[in-house]
Amino acid sequence: MLPWQRLPAWTPVLVPLLYTASVLELILATGVTSGVGLVLLAPLLWSVLFHHRWESACVAAAVVAAQTVSSIVQATPGAVVTRRVLLWTALSALILVAVHGLRDRIRQSMTANAALQEEVMLTRERDRLASDLRDSVVRTIFDAGMELHGTVAMIGEGPVSTRLMEAVDKLDRATRALRESVFGARHDTSPGRHEPDGP
Repeated sequence: MLPWQRLPAWTPVLVPLLYTASVLELILATGVTSGVGLVLLAPLLWSVLFHHRWESACVAAAVVAAQTVSSIVQATPGAVVTRRVLLWTALSALILVAVHGLRDRIRQSMTANAALQEEVMLTRERDRLASDLRDSVVRTIFDAGMELHGTVAMIGEGPVSTRLMEAVDKLDRATRALRESVFGARHDTSPGRHEPDGP
């Protein structure tokens, strides 16, 4: 119910810290041997899953402090207190480093997947546009060549016919160059007449 959007960015860390303090009070009320101390893992796991590293470090320090205070208040021997502090420090550090590292890898993987998806979409769109353009351009050049062939047949032999045949050859070479250099031989599936093998 708190207006988190209007609060400072550091305020969400107060929730797991207050939870840790409440668990400390529960431990002091029930005793260390009750096993309630394991509940301290809940705010630590919550913070490493959903908070920043520095917030998780604060909660880890609070967990270690809670274990230390509870041990001292209940007159635990010094050696036991030291072992508990070392255990909880190592456990908290292990959880913090492991989970945050996993979160970083997941975030990087998601970013890479998003970039890959965008690249795949762009490639598909380019292929679609290239296919449409190829079909349109090749069809236009093919139709122009066929019309010139018909014109040559109508006018018969002569210098004009020779000039028209040269133009037809140029169109054939242009069609082949377009297919090979822009779209690649694997896209060469559009209909057309036999093209000369000349340069």
